[in-house]
Amino acid sequence: MLNIQRLERTAWWHDLIDGIYGPRKGGARIIIDAQDASTGAGKTGLAIALAKTLSWGFGYELQDDDMTLSGAAYLQRWREHPGAEQPSVIILDEAAGAGAANARRAMSTQNVNLVKAWQLMRKKRIISIMTLPQWSLIDKSMRKQADYRLWCLTKPIGYFKPYKVRTSFDTGEVTTHGYHDVHRISFPNLDKQRDPHYIYLAEKKDQLLNSSSFDADDFETDDEKTKDPEEASRDTKIEIAQNLRASDMTLKEVGAAVGMSDSWVAKYTDRPQEASAD
Repeated sequence: MLNIQRLERTAWWHDLIDGIYGPRKGGARIIIDAQDASTGAGKTGLAIALAKTLSWGFGYELQDDDMTLSGAAYLQRWREHPGAEQPSVIILDEAAGAGAANARRAMSTQNVNLVKAWQLMRKKRIISIMTLPQWSLIDKSMRKQADYRLWCLTKPIGYFKPYKVRTSFDTGEVTTHGYHDVHRISFPNLDKQRDPHYIYLAEKKDQLLNSSSFDADDFETDDEKTKDPEEASRDTKIEIAQNLRASDMTLKEVGAAVGMSDSWVAKYTDRPQEASAD
């Protein structure tokens, strides 16, 4: 895990925790990339160390299934995670390389669903940690939704710089802003420590590299765990719509949020009092 005593002294950690436990009571969307898009800079190790640190603080038991390589597996875990009463963590490792959230696939159904999941993160209070070689490789819509960018340094390895992600008021341009109270933050070498979560994810990536299709969605999901994509997408929309109805939004407002008609919302969701009567 990360050094809590050191983290607690940084403005970045204060911002992160305040967003989760403060008045907003939400989740967080974190993108990890590396200086010069370098491999071996520790992106996966940082993602797992941060996930373990946060999970320990939340009282959430980090599962192997919380470490995903595909958008489909990420969305499946998003549906399975606790609601707003329990903060939790999911990792989407090597996002752009494995296909999910790639900037060149901005209009794909999966990317659209990932963006919607990030938009509604508060309903689940999930801290999503996504790694990729370079910030610009990710879908711009997801960059706009991100809260923080953690930039792994190549020299010395084992350190990162945190940045706050902001969107300009007039043009919607995405910018990153550093924290002046800390130059860099260290993180442990989980590979050297033979951390079981790190080993699990490393083995999954090795298996993907040795697969015939190099398609993370095909590799990481199977018929027993994953529904037909259209059915899974519909179920995700229904769950999101039900959560929104519980927050007293109108049928029309909920329909606009999930891209469906208000009659569809009325058909597939219950009124808040009906939903809470079970």
